[in-house]
Amino acid sequence: MSLYPDSNPPSPGSNQVIHYAMQLLALAILLVWCFYILEPFLIPMIWAAVFASTFFPIHEKLTEKYGWKNGLSATFITLAALLILIVPAVFFMIAGAGELKELFQNIRDHELEIPNPNEKVKEWPIVGERLYDFWANASTNLTLTIQEHQDQLKPILLKLVALLRNTATGILLLMISIIISGVMLAYEREESDFARKLFGKLGGKQGEELAGVAKQTVQNVVKGILGVAAIQTTLVGIGLILAGIPFAGLWIILSLILAIVQIGILPISIGVIIYIWSTAGGTTAVILTIWMILVGLLDNVLKPIFLGKGASVPMLVVFLGAIGGFLHAGFIGLFTGAIVLTVGYKFGVAWINSTK
Repeated sequence: MSLYPDSNPPSPGSNQVIHYAMQLLALAILLVWCFYILEPFLIPMIWAAVFASTFFPIHEKLTEKYGWKNGLSATFITLAALLILIVPAVFFMIAGAGELKELFQNIRDHELEIPNPNEKVKEWPIVGERLYDFWANASTNLTLTIQEHQDQLKPILLKLVALLRNTATGILLLMISIIISGVMLAYEREESDFARKLFGKLGGKQGEELAGVAKQTVQNVVKGILGVAAIQTTLVGIGLILAGIPFAGLWIILSLILAIVQIGILPISIGVIIYIWSTAGGTTAVILTIWMILVGLLDNVLKPIFLGKGASVPMLVVFLGAIGGFLHAGFIGLFTGAIVLTVGYKFGVAWINSTK
């Protein structure tokens, strides 16, 4: 007697489809489970991969040209990176937090003194009169001025405090990522082989090429965006400290953040130039103004050089990917956005040029 009186018995092919579907479902569940387990470490691991890729040329030179062992080279690079990147960042962070605390304390104790504005401020176009009146009121009675504009000032101050707190968290994350990147450098050969095999499985011969493209893109973004931002911030810091600008540490931190997010240091430069001409004037004001303008223009020269150096795609593709990625996913999007758009561009060009 048939077990399927009203229909045909299932064919062997349908059983295979169910079998493969169950396997794919089990694999998907396993991958999602693994993702949730690794999610707390995902951002530090991505940053570590970025740093490892950036430090690799130095590691390669130390191991191949000078004969250092992998472990020794990775340890040296890690310690050097911590010394060069973390120590100054912590120093400026502590200085900025201390200056901000001092600012709040002086405001609370009515001890903050603001110099009277220069009469020439009135002659500035559009904002001259209003800026002069606000500045004059603040220099005469700062407490009353703050009370009158507390609705506008309070959100700014809260955002400033939140910015410093997030910066401190970022520095800690940066330190952890650099340490992990040292471990990655020590096992660089095994990781490179794994990356080539993975990209090869996903995209064949072109996939292996894309592994190298992704690595080059990360290095270019680090040099073209983070590197240029670090250079600009360092030069800004030198100018502010030598000119004796108050709360220099705080302005240096803000300059670094604005440079990384591609707003640029123009807002800081304008404020500094206004302050120096209104208080000091003379040679100091002229030199600092020229210095801030030159530093502000520096990224227009360095960025195209670093972003496009050695890249197999136009510099504009890398730049748009980095900025779009940042707007979509924050700092880590600087790298993921550039890589995704670069890979997409390569696939697009290959498809357009294909003869089949």
